[in-house]
Amino acid sequence: MIEQHAPAPLKPGAIIAIIAPAGQIHDHDDFYAGIKLLKEMGFEPRFPRELWPGTGYLADTDANRADELNRMWADSEVSALLAARGGYGCLRMAGQIDLEQLRNRPKMLIGFSDITVLHNSFCQQTSLISLHGPTLCSLAQSSKESLERFYQCLTGNWRAPLQMKGVEVLRGDEEARGRLIGGNLSTLLTLLGTPFEPEFKGRILFLEDVGEPPYRIDRMLTQLWLAGRLQKISGIILGDFSYGQTMETNDRIRHHESIWNRVLQLTSDTQIPVWGGFPIGHGPENMTLPHGAETVMDSRNSMLYCI
Repeated sequence: MIEQHAPAPLKPGAIIAIIAPAGQIHDHDDFYAGIKLLKEMGFEPRFPRELWPGTGYLADTDANRADELNRMWADSEVSALLAARGGYGCLRMAGQIDLEQLRNRPKMLIGFSDITVLHNSFCQQTSLISLHGPTLCSLAQSSKESLERFYQCLTGNWRAPLQMKGVEVLRGDEEARGRLIGGNLSTLLTLLGTPFEPEFKGRILFLEDVGEPPYRIDRMLTQLWLAGRLQKISGIILGDFSYGQTMETNDRIRHHESIWNRVLQLTSDTQIPVWGGFPIGHGPENMTLPHGAETVMDSRNSMLYCI
């Protein structure tokens, strides 16, 4: 088994550094609501007194955003780094991260969306287990179950099994095993052919996205298949792909079923297990997952757990 670098659980009073490796903060109400929730959980959030200046659609320059991550990782008082939000920007500064200190000093990195770049890059280059879960600005919109799972993972119980209602086993009746990787589909595709692309062979791949019409999801999934990345994975977990917040229920169902069917078509010559409707994504249901951990897909019981 490949060595995994797992961060230590957070204790009461642990300092969580809020970093902005991607987009600029637009909604300060969401930001401070997230700060309040972290304090209620018993943690001490640390963030700049003067929030990030913003350079267009980025929170700061590439050098400053990379330097912030490196400094917070090097700070012995900081136990975890939580992304303020997603957006775009991680790819621009991914090559400026001090990987040696990531290997020598594992810490929790938490976030989703554009943070997919960091999760996969760090997993591939340092075998770090990180947490694919809410960002600071999405905490206030998270469901009770998502917040409970978030706290559970922060305090070290990320191996707790997930058996979620509504998950549909589209193919498979046996256990599948592999390191859990993935995240935002459109962001993951930007890593193909770069030094930050993860290994797909033998992995369990989870995917989500938001605001993408069906033809674009189809195109991205087809690209993954034609690039040879889906043929040798151990399993596929599909999360929320809602096109818009105003989608009617029936439209949302049809939208997701079209995505599920396309994945089944692409992998029809394989026995890769495929699940649909897993509660990860840009909506209130975003269950925190241990990215990079050795994981089991138990299709008979619709259960996901780490080993």
